[in-house]
Amino acid sequence: MLYLLTEEQKKKVLQEYRMRLIIVALISLSFVGVVAVVSIIPSKVLVSTHEKILKLQEKNVGGNSSVGADELSKKLADISNTASFLSPLGKTFSNLDIFSHLEKKAGDMTTIRQFQINHFDENVSVQLSGVSKNRDSLIKFINTLKQDPAFTGASFPYNSLARQDNLDFTLNLLVNVEKLKI
Repeated sequence: MLYLLTEEQKKKVLQEYRMRLIIVALISLSFVGVVAVVSIIPSKVLVSTHEKILKLQEKNVGGNSSVGADELSKKLADISNTASFLSPLGKTFSNLDIFSHLEKKAGDMTTIRQFQINHFDENVSVQLSGVSKNRDSLIKFINTLKQDPAFTGASFPYNSLARQDNLDFTLNLLVNVEKLKI
């Protein structure tokens, strides 16, 4: 069918299909964004509102009734745990802070190419991949990570040492957010 069309008509058809593809992609992205906002923001607002209400009730109860205060304290602790689940790193650290800390430890001879953070309850794990210019710089980077109290579980990638230069590596680390210093 396209062989029956002139060059100008082919260009118009191609332009029309590209425009439709762009419109469908934009509508899909908008839908995903709306669903994300609709599902996350109300739960965050609800949890923070409950937390504020319970703090005020606990403040009002004060020392009048230890049974009521204990019950409110338990509810407050439960809601605080739920709030910390919605924002696993709390308000003090972000993924960018962890990456910046790792980048400082890497130095000039080691490049981090891929960086992935996973959150488990209270634990944060990092998987990073990169290239080191030589063996000495890779060994220095891994030893620096082992000595840093903010990271644990830095295992040495022995398979990366097969070559002398431009060594690809992959590391899995556990992050101790309390000891992370920026």
